[in-house]
Amino acid sequence: MRQFLPLTIFIFSFLSCKTKTESVVAENSIQLLIPDTTKNIRAQSDLDYIEHCSEIAKQLGLGDLKKGVDSFEIRLWNDFSFVSTNELFILKLLDTTYSMTYYRLYYRSYDYDNENRNRQWNPFKQPIVDSCFSKTVLLKKDDLKSLNLQEIWSLYSQSELKIPDSVGFSDCYTNTIEVADKKRYKFMSHHCPNGYFEKLKLKDITNFTDYFQKIRILANKNNAIIRHKYD
Repeated sequence: MRQFLPLTIFIFSFLSCKTKTESVVAENSIQLLIPDTTKNIRAQSDLDYIEHCSEIAKQLGLGDLKKGVDSFEIRLWNDFSFVSTNELFILKLLDTTYSMTYYRLYYRSYDYDNENRNRQWNPFKQPIVDSCFSKTVLLKKDDLKSLNLQEIWSLYSQSELKIPDSVGFSDCYTNTIEVADKKRYKFMSHHCPNGYFEKLKLKDITNFTDYFQKIRILANKNNAIIRHKYD
């Protein structure tokens, strides 16, 4: 995959109900656990989402998770279709300090009514954060009891599951998880997970959504979420 060259690529085979996941070791010895695009068109959207999230993180002044972190960090991206606001949750563990940071994000939208608009601009591939609000709260170690931090490494991205081409959804929300420690980076994303679960009843979908919701609940419990103000 050219985005991560030079790379040494190892392909791991999973159970028959999964597609392959690509494990990449970069020059800085960080293992990049990302969906394999070999004969997997759905995985290409994961690569696009990685670039999308990386660009937004850069604009927010956040570090590049693909380069690893000092201890442990999880980022949850909650993206909605046709809604002006999106969410980012960051759970960070550093030594004995545990924190949750919440971002309420407002992206620049494509103005179809503007005759002078830049018709070459792609809002997804070239996202622009117009404004954001953030809040950070400290957590207690006991707050993390509901989370199995090692379990997150065993979750699957939607593109790694065996999903028939006949099953698909267009306008919906997308839940994304990025996680990194000193040696690894993993990316997982699910588009319209509830819709796919209703169609397929795959346990790997609920494993992902349950973990995603546990972190949202943790943020809500500690009053970290900034509510969207509707006009």
